[in-house]
Amino acid sequence: MGQGSSHGLRHLAVAAAVLIGFPLASLASPVDAGAAATPPPGIVTHYTDASVSGPSGITVGSDGALWFTNRVGNSIGQITTAGVVSHFTDPSINGPRNIAAGSDGALWFTNTAGNSIGRITTAGVVSHFTDPSISFPVGIAGGPDGALWFTNESGDTVGRITTAGVVTSYADASLNFPYDLAAGPDGAMWVTNANSGVISRITMGGTITHFTNALISGGGGAGITAGPDGAMWFTMIGVDAVVRMTMTGTITRFRAGTIRSTNDITTGPDGALWFADRISVGRITTAGTISNYKDASIGTPFAIAAGPDGALWFTNTAMNTIGRLEPLPIVVPKVGQVDEGNSGTVDLHIPVSLTFPSLHTVTVQWTTKQTPGAPAGQADPADDFIPATGTVTFAPGDTEESVTITVNGDTTVEPDEFVLVSFSQPTNAKVGGYFGLGFGRINNDD
Repeated sequence: MGQGSSHGLRHLAVAAAVLIGFPLASLASPVDAGAAATPPPGIVTHYTDASVSGPSGITVGSDGALWFTNRVGNSIGQITTAGVVSHFTDPSINGPRNIAAGSDGALWFTNTAGNSIGRITTAGVVSHFTDPSISFPVGIAGGPDGALWFTNESGDTVGRITTAGVVTSYADASLNFPYDLAAGPDGAMWVTNANSGVISRITMGGTITHFTNALISGGGGAGITAGPDGAMWFTMIGVDAVVRMTMTGTITRFRAGTIRSTNDITTGPDGALWFADRISVGRITTAGTISNYKDASIGTPFAIAAGPDGALWFTNTAMNTIGRLEPLPIVVPKVGQVDEGNSGTVDLHIPVSLTFPSLHTVTVQWTTKQTPGAPAGQADPADDFIPATGTVTFAPGDTEESVTITVNGDTTVEPDEFVLVSFSQPTNAKVGGYFGLGFGRINNDD
């Protein structure tokens, strides 16, 4: 082992001592192993086809595929989770903007330039509906009443269309270029307004109320979604922010230098909110921690949706591609302990967990480690425990596992000792924690 590796392990031994509670007087000052690079939050893949032209909205269909609008190409696209692209055209499709799954198993979309609402079955059969009240429709979403709700940006109204094609329009002074909308946990639809910092709420009966706040008054609302925490989350242009709003209108605004001209937002499989940013795909936890995934192939992402495969799918408008970003769970080694006993052996279990369940099998390699020089408090692999290596396997959906170290019992009166377990080489995950280390404490019981 080289000198740098030796110094690095001594540094980790200090950490183990601190975490488990050993005195540090016998440990020499460590040498800094260097700053660890922050790993990306996921793996990105891009898919393209000659038919993908100005992709805009995206959603999951009843067939398990992703469906998207080609605003420039005037077509509707379908992409399977394996990346196979199909597209469908019809003379009625004119500037399709956003798309949503209907309660009837079909996909419904706004025809912005055509002033109509379109419908396409998963077999590709297209129909469209018009009404004098439909004026530059933009956002569309399924409502808790089984109808589709949409925004009329030019008409300053919110529209409702049943799966039979019956259209109703609702107006209110608070609506000012209504942009996007989403069903809330309270059974109402929540609406962003692009020309004001006002969030509107409309019941299934058409009653509209609105909320405003100084924190959002300086910009326009963009994408909106129901979060996993029972609040509505929306993005804002002009102030470059992601905002959380409770059902009673309490506002919390999150800003960071990495947020630039946000648009769509959705809840991801990891319990965080993911949003389309001008030059990246952003992620924000419900506690407000923001990170961004940047890649040379990401250019003006517009809409984003959580796919059935555990990935985020987004329209990459400037690149004419459909992007797939798979968030990776983090393997987190923890601390275990056991009384050593006076004879024979006992098992020391070191817990290890995933930050969120994966749809894939996750594996990670592990091995026991010893710091060269054996500082005080470190268990001796020649006497105290049996060195071991192995693989931890998390089945899809599993988040808790452990590794087992065999500890030798004795009657020697000695201080408590610690064992280091190093985790590395993960598949379908990344290793986190403190340098990927698990810690085991052997309690002296003599």
